[in-house]
Amino acid sequence: MLKRILPIALLTGSGQLFSLFALKYISRFGSSLDLKAIGQTDSLVLFMLNGIALGLQTAAMRDLALAKDWKTDFQQAQSARFTLSILLCGGVVLAFFNHYYFLFLFAPVLAMNGDYALYARSHPIAGASVGFSRLFLPYAAIMVAAHFRPDLIIPVYIISTVVIYVFTNLFISWYLNTAAVSKPSLKNLHLYIKSLPIGVEILSLYFIGMGLMMVIPYFYSNSTVALAFVGLKFYVLFKGVLRIIHQAFIREMNSFEVCLRVDQLCMLAGISFTVFMICFPKTVIGIFFGEKYLGDPVYFILLAIAGLIYSSFSSFIIRAMLEKKDIPNAIAALAGALFTISLNIALSFSYSTAVSIGISLIAGELAFAISMVFILHHKGLVQDRLIFFMKNIFIVAIPVFIAWFFGDHMKNLLIAFLLFGGLMAISHYKKFAFGVRMA
Repeated sequence: MLKRILPIALLTGSGQLFSLFALKYISRFGSSLDLKAIGQTDSLVLFMLNGIALGLQTAAMRDLALAKDWKTDFQQAQSARFTLSILLCGGVVLAFFNHYYFLFLFAPVLAMNGDYALYARSHPIAGASVGFSRLFLPYAAIMVAAHFRPDLIIPVYIISTVVIYVFTNLFISWYLNTAAVSKPSLKNLHLYIKSLPIGVEILSLYFIGMGLMMVIPYFYSNSTVALAFVGLKFYVLFKGVLRIIHQAFIREMNSFEVCLRVDQLCMLAGISFTVFMICFPKTVIGIFFGEKYLGDPVYFILLAIAGLIYSSFSSFIIRAMLEKKDIPNAIAALAGALFTISLNIALSFSYSTAVSIGISLIAGELAFAISMVFILHHKGLVQDRLIFFMKNIFIVAIPVFIAWFFGDHMKNLLIAFLLFGGLMAISHYKKFAFGVRMA
């Protein structure tokens, strides 16, 4: 089990971690306005990627994995994506209200991204390598800009992002031996209609996370938005690592037994994230985010709790998709997203800090998880996960004991991590080291 996901996790995780440390570096040289601008730019790029993907990308991955004549299906999907991206270019008119929206002009470059075909055709290492480069180049570029020309951080970020997408798009077409650009066709847009519920779900889940960056700048101060972006970037990193596990076992997850095994592995990550953030907030924040944010530990702790909730039930999304419960799944995700956004806005009027953002994220994840429990309606969904959590309480006591008696220091964190990680490995190695049985 671990052997299958480790190379992909290392590539994807290192790229995400690099972007996080780049933001930590930038916060030393730039201002909260710079981080806010990067956050809005980053969230808009992700919004376009999710909007272009909708449910079509998920449906296409399923078809490409099974079809003999997969290149024809791929070109059809790419044609539909390219056509929609041309229509999205019209969003540039919103630049009159917010100048970041001129990024809609680059939608066609994002649409020609075919990395999903790499995963569908069992080339996950190539796909992870593409993902790594798309994070490394833009964030390395803005680190250089932050040091020498802070006034050019945003133009450098945009240009480097577009450039790396162009080159990686060409690499993917060469690797798969497919056309680099597909001819636009309005006829192919019907593919989106067929997979619309999945698209609504994916776009909604985006707003229970980084998508909040498209909302909070209008309701919170620049410093709060900058803090929120740094935290949400880490939160997206965490959820991205869990998605790697899902992608590695998607075929086997037609079994509730395998879903539970996947969630248990994800829960170990969620428990680790939460307990170390609670026990060693100063040290963890200092390592990943910088001393600038040491005064806001509650926000990061709330993010960790939200991550634990997501990790405990994350397989439900895949399971519902395999059961073809697309419409109820989409309704649950949309309701969760609207609840998260609404609570975020409502709290901004009474308590305009990053803590409100963390609370809304916990509420959104919890609402979506509860909805999915009712949709799947399978005996033991919650009970089995609670039992597993309780079985690991004694391991959690190790960092709690060390932090309580010896304090929040780097040395103590390392000792706690080694003991905690070692005991986790001994307790669960046999369960996760080997393959899972096909259902």
